Amino acid sequence: MKTLVVRSRVKGRLVIRAIASEADDGGKDPCAVLKFMQEQLNAWPTEAVKLGALLADIAENGLPCPHDDTKFKKLASTDGLFEFRSSAQGLRVICFWDEQLIICTHGYVKEGQKAPKNELDRGQRLMREYFEAKKAGALTHAEA
Repeated sequence: MKTLVVRSRVKGRLVIRAIASEADDGGKDPCAVLKFMQEQLNAWPTEAVKLGALLADIAENGLPCPHDDTKFKKLASTDGLFEFRSSAQGLRVICFWDEQLIICTHGYVKEGQKAPKNELDRGQRLMREYFEAKKAGALTHAEA
């Protein structure tokens, strides 16, 4: 398993990374989060810009204190998943903590009151696979 840098600052407080699949035939590492962000620049440009700015701000300055759950929220009924939120009804990126890293699994467009079960299940599965790969020594953090 591999992760790619999503947002990082030289003097920043946090590094935000995303899970990437193995390289395809073209040598590129498919990344669900980066693909999601690129797609949303066309579909929801204002929300995509807000979400990108939020990721950059948190990488640079850390999480707001007191904690602002309108932007970064722990997901109920999960074992350690959080989400970045562009707005109350907008784009979401599911993530989890690994020490001082925030690892993003994927993004989705919020359409209802609660996060869809399939999105939570996908996040939980990817988090489990990430920590299994880390334990087995099969995890690579690629540089930008």
